[in-house]
Amino acid sequence: MHARMAALAAASLVSIVCWSGPGSVARAEPARDIPQSVLAEHESVMAYLHGIAAKPTPEGAAAQKVIDMLKPHMAKEEAFILPPLVLLPDLAAGKVSPDMRWAIEMADRVKAEQAALLKIHQGLSDAFIVLLDAAEAAGDEVTVGFTKDLAADDLGDREVTEPTTILIGEFLRSHLHHDKD
Repeated sequence: MHARMAALAAASLVSIVCWSGPGSVARAEPARDIPQSVLAEHESVMAYLHGIAAKPTPEGAAAQKVIDMLKPHMAKEEAFILPPLVLLPDLAAGKVSPDMRWAIEMADRVKAEQAALLKIHQGLSDAFIVLLDAAEAAGDEVTVGFTKDLAADDLGDREVTEPTTILIGEFLRSHLHHDKD
């Protein structure tokens, strides 16, 4: 495991331990709460990118471009893509309640914005390639590994996170007998 990922895992573990006590259940407030593991990851990623961007080098310029693109994407994720995910532990335990209905609207928004989200991910992929090339040219193996991990995480958003949010909405819709508008 890269040293960077080990640090991220440690930060995530600390956040999770501090956030949840024994028997706690995640309850989301729409557009506010997201899984603590993802929040810790977002903070760690941005901190590392800002450190690279502070360098007056091609690598620094490439990192700034990633920041400029990633920041609004993370804001979208935190606004409507990620909040429904806090319901997963309850849903997996078979707990469904009307107070979860808020997640349907967010899931519907993810579904409606799929084409726009794909364009954002494509732009991020292009920016990651520029950062990867700059890091390789600088011989910065840590940033090379970080960028590869960042690209894999972005792919995970497309392949897992966004579809999971959509499935949560459909699951809740069917279990709460919520009519599609």
